[in-house]
Amino acid sequence: HQGALEDCDAALQTEEHNPKAHYRRAQALEGLGKLDMALAAARRAKQLAGDDETVGALCQKIQASIDDKKDKERKERRAREGEELARKAREREEEKRRRADDVDELD
Repeated sequence: HQGALEDCDAALQTEEHNPKAHYRRAQALEGLGKLDMALAAARRAKQLAGDDETVGALCQKIQASIDDKKDKERKERRAREGEELARKAREREEEKRRRADDVDELD
C-alpha cells in the first residue's frame, strides 16, 4: 500500500485534479489504516469525479470503517471504565472487611 500511495502522490504532484489518483490514494490510505486521510482523499475524488457511484461507495465504506472503529474504541473504553469501577468496589469491600476485622479484634 505504501508504494501505491507514493505513486499516487507523485501523480498528484503533476496532475492535482486527477480523480483516479485521488481514488487510488484513498484506497492505499485505507489499506494502511489511515482512515481519516483516506476519507479526505475519497471525498476529493468524489468532488472531482462528480456522481461516480464507485467513488461514492468508497466514501461510504471508509466512513463505515471510521464509525466501526469509533464504536469499538467507545466499547473498549466503557469496558475499562467498568473494570475500574469493579476494582474500586472490591477495594472498598476489602477495606470494610479489614475495618470489621479490626473492630472484632478490639472486642
